[in-house]
Amino acid sequence: MNTSDQSPILDRRGLAKNRIEALADGIFAVAMTLLVLDIKSPENRAFETSADLIDHLVRLEHSFAMYAISFVVLAIFWIAHHFLFHFIRHVDRRLLWINMGFLLLVTFVPFSTDLVGDHGHFTLPLFVYGVNLLALGALLTVQLRYMAGRPELSTPDLTPAAVAHMRREIGIYALIPLASMAVSLFYPRVGMYCYLLLAIPAFVSSRIDRHFHPAARGAAGAHPEEP
Repeated sequence: MNTSDQSPILDRRGLAKNRIEALADGIFAVAMTLLVLDIKSPENRAFETSADLIDHLVRLEHSFAMYAISFVVLAIFWIAHHFLFHFIRHVDRRLLWINMGFLLLVTFVPFSTDLVGDHGHFTLPLFVYGVNLLALGALLTVQLRYMAGRPELSTPDLTPAAVAHMRREIGIYALIPLASMAVSLFYPRVGMYCYLLLAIPAFVSSRIDRHFHPAARGAAGAHPEEP
């Protein structure tokens, strides 16, 4: 069979995904760069000794902490988005708008980070930050469900097991913002540092990784996965 006869049919199933991927990469890059601008260096202030400067920098520890936390948070969501697009073959108008909503929330992260960095002793900024992350996770879930219901847009690798693994991971990442928001009701500063726990699942190998390695998929085929 001549495969070239089928390519026009595949092309008509949706739009190419490369432009939304390029837009997402650019927005993530800008958002991650803007985070460092929240760490404000002293202006029109002279320090008499290095010890005075060090003391000033120590007082900015919450700003440095939120910069590192939010950089890791954006990296986590960029990786999740990257993984998700591994399973996308084409996009349609609705999927594009779901991604636009997701990217809108990505651009909000520098603001919510600055809010916590400047007013981390209050509960409200931590709630704003937590809701920001929960909304990002929710949009990823919406995108995943949309893809799962439209096999013409996805690759054959998007199996029910892969969908279940990704939904489980998104749920795990949602637990930490919820825990931080609960702790911040009593200890706002402790609630802020709870977000450091996001690094634990981020650097642990996931079961979804096997879908990106042919050898692992072959072994999994011999022993079918459970969702």
